[in-house]
Amino acid sequence: MSSIRIVDLVTPDRVVPTLYAGNKRQVIEKLSFIAARKSGLDHELVLRSVLEREDLTTFGIGRGIALPHAIVPGLVKPIGVFARLKQPVDFGAADGRLADLALLLLAPDKDPDILLRALSCVARRFRNRDVVALLRAENTLEAAHVILTTDFWRGKDPPPDRSHAA
Repeated sequence: MSSIRIVDLVTPDRVVPTLYAGNKRQVIEKLSFIAARKSGLDHELVLRSVLEREDLTTFGIGRGIALPHAIVPGLVKPIGVFARLKQPVDFGAADGRLADLALLLLAPDKDPDILLRALSCVARRFRNRDVVALLRAENTLEAAHVILTTDFWRGKDPPPDRSHAA
């Protein structure tokens, strides 16, 4: 079982520093569109997969964070799309707090355990209150990606390797 790292799930081109959406459905639609475009999948397939999953569980995990997720046929590897919401949206969290941070996670159907491992990876990162506070304060794509995926901002990790980026 290979480990999952958030830096492998969320690339800079899948970070939205400010997402404008009026409700949960719009957030899911917009994040699904980005995920579909970046993975080469059909947007309707991605959206339908996420909405069907929503019927089974709540996406609000509390503390203003939402983790919409789904297993999507045809996906090669798990991917994530992160957004800071301009206006908080109700994702049905048990604590009643509206979400202003959302991370859509999609996993391939070939490995049934990979979605749970990806969700655990992201949930661990969002448990860090410093990470969450900085993500709420930051409005640039680059800074949000570094905060979300590394501890470089703490002086602990080397800077992200951007040499492979086009």
